[in-house]
Amino acid sequence: MSLLASKPFQKRFGRLFSHPISLLAIATVFATLAGVWLTNYYQEQAWVREKQFETFRQGYREALELVDELSDIMSRRFFGLNRVMWVAKGTGTGTLEETWATYYESVEEWNTKIMSYQGRLARFVDPDMAEALGSWEDAQATDPRTIHGRFFQAHERVRVLVDCARNRCAGETKATALQQAQQAVNGLGLAIQRFVETCTASIHEHASWS
Repeated sequence: MSLLASKPFQKRFGRLFSHPISLLAIATVFATLAGVWLTNYYQEQAWVREKQFETFRQGYREALELVDELSDIMSRRFFGLNRVMWVAKGTGTGTLEETWATYYESVEEWNTKIMSYQGRLARFVDPDMAEALGSWEDAQATDPRTIHGRFFQAHERVRVLVDCARNRCAGETKATALQQAQQAVNGLGLAIQRFVETCTASIHEHASWS
């Protein structure tokens, strides 16, 4: 301690650290340390951005694939309803029982998968679209607003038409059943189109924010 406190030592120490070569060496050390830190920092940030982009790209791909899958399953059930209606009114091919049985396969598939679709919509597209897909409560409504509710309404009206055709009901009764079924199926088709368009627009809108 006495050595450090001595004036000659402090003087020599001061000259040493004030020498240009010493200052250059100190500056070089700090520059090297700063360079290493900055390099690590930017590498870490680049890794974070890459992971964020990969996560976004995966979510974007999942969302588009989900909409395609939903479009496919909704189209199959919608087309099945139309086929049943065509056969019931005498303009389609095949028997009524076979056509109804084929259509009902799409009903079972829809009912099995709807909850999974709602969860995936909420995760990859928009929670509002998950609600718009449907609920069991809306299916019982007289004026359904969801896709599932409209499917249920169209299904019930086409079923009435099928029962009418099976029982060979009077012409006026059958005409009324056909009109109501056609109206429900047409409304369902428009609702499906709007739903798919809204889902797709929501996906692209979220992508533009990222």
